[in-house]
Amino acid sequence: MPNKPQSPRQIYRPEADFNQRTIPVARQPRQNWFRVHRSGSRAIQFGIRPYHRFSHAQCPFPLLYVGSSLSVCLWEYFGDDIFGGRHVISAGKWNGCSISQITIPQLKACAVSLEPTRNAMGVDKASLLAADLSVPQEWGLAVQQHPAAFDAFKYASRFIDQPCLALFDRDGMVARLQEKLLGELNAVDGAVDWLDEHDVALV
Repeated sequence: MPNKPQSPRQIYRPEADFNQRTIPVARQPRQNWFRVHRSGSRAIQFGIRPYHRFSHAQCPFPLLYVGSSLSVCLWEYFGDDIFGGRHVISAGKWNGCSISQITIPQLKACAVSLEPTRNAMGVDKASLLAADLSVPQEWGLAVQQHPAAFDAFKYASRFIDQPCLALFDRDGMVARLQEKLLGELNAVDGAVDWLDEHDVALV
């Protein structure tokens, strides 16, 4: 007997009462984060771009995406190239990038990587990782508009289980950040080691 076709899984979007819900506030201490960016450009560049996970076009605050380690930043920037190209990255793309350290002050984060936060929000991991970016972007807008006045999303990379931040430029956040260029990727030992570790070729 053939298997019965399964219906698509439920996708969860913010409910109408989201602003009345008590969402846990995670106190994120002052910490150094990292960002891969184009060489010759500043690492601190907030924006709202349609291909970013939580960046809804109507977000009142532009966002800056950073990672907790060099490795997670490399995966976030080049992961789709690796999986789509059988562990191959364009040499031009790699050689045109640098890595910087960004010191971020203590802030209030909406930590969607934590189960109690997701339960309070009424969302599952699958919805936050939906291939249809309009779904997580709706959550991005809802969290920015929530009366808890969050400063950032804290979430896990979709490639490896390490933290990332989507930081909001609210209350003068950009002026409170400190940026330090660590170098071009092809001159940073940790980045070159990452290529070797994951058997990635530059072509």
